Amino acid sequence: MQIEALYSHVSEYLFINFLNTIRHKYNRTTDILEEKDIEEWFALMKERELLSEHQIDKLTEAPISIHDVQSFRDRWRAYLQHSPSELPVDELERKTKDTPLSFEFSSGALVPVPHRGGTDGFLSLLSFVMLQAYENGTFSKVKKCDNPTCLALFVDKKGKRKWCSMKVCGNRMKAQKHYDKKKMES
Repeated sequence: MQIEALYSHVSEYLFINFLNTIRHKYNRTTDILEEKDIEEWFALMKERELLSEHQIDKLTEAPISIHDVQSFRDRWRAYLQHSPSELPVDELERKTKDTPLSFEFSSGALVPVPHRGGTDGFLSLLSFVMLQAYENGTFSKVKKCDNPTCLALFVDKKGKRKWCSMKVCGNRMKAQKHYDKKKMES
């Protein structure tokens, strides 16, 4: 399955793209992180310049436990949807200490690279990115899409956004509202 076809949009935030690796469409939930698709997801993140080739090379040096990665994702989705003010930041700190990161200068920026690949390296890298988002206030701006059938999270920078994507959910919800209004008038 083409990974881009699974996304309505891709955000500028690696951790949001990771958290959005599960979606609901046509009354069916799809988990994009299944074994065969994680490499495709890495390739998409590289294409969007959210992961470097060196980071991906390091991450793929060892096997990635999809179960552990899904568990991490699901825990953080729940925290961000239900209690963003009570985030267990110590879990993120522990992950980065368990698998330390080094930094390299690439394309004008410092890029974190885990010392080990596989599951530990991937979760360490994600934890670091999430700690940065927590520190700069991005976590407090994470919202769930107002479309009740959509599972997407997004960063609402201005505090006015309702949908993950205006092209997809926004148009659907507005069209449904208009349809319902016309139906009531009839």
